[in-house]
Amino acid sequence: MAHDETVRYAAGIGARRGVAAEAIVDLVREVAGRHDAPLERLSLCTLESKAEEPGVQEAARMLGVPLVFLPLEALKARKGAAPTHSPRVQAMFGVGSVAEAAALVGAGPKSRLLAPRLATPYAACALAVGAEEVE
Repeated sequence: MAHDETVRYAAGIGARRGVAAEAIVDLVREVAGRHDAPLERLSLCTLESKAEEPGVQEAARMLGVPLVFLPLEALKARKGAAPTHSPRVQAMFGVGSVAEAAALVGAGPKSRLLAPRLATPYAACALAVGAEEVE
């Protein structure tokens, strides 16, 4: 598939407190690479409650991508489109997957999930693409 320069990708991140930047960087590179999503058209999206997490901020710097913090209410609005339902995450945040919901919200209102979350013990990453690609 030819890549349109306007297509935007959002990597949704869910992470444990104190996560190392490298854990996020490796995960984002793996997920983006599997789906031919160029980093220069990718945003890192996560819950606004992660704004004080040094690992999340450092990961965005290391990847050279914008970091977008999203309100939990926005994630809850797209939770139905997320296929993963972690009971622990559901109990904590009211969404089955922070990574999937953050990717969908970050990529825009008509976005679709390209990759459901890939999880490690420290972080999870999901990938969504903006509506331009869906048309």
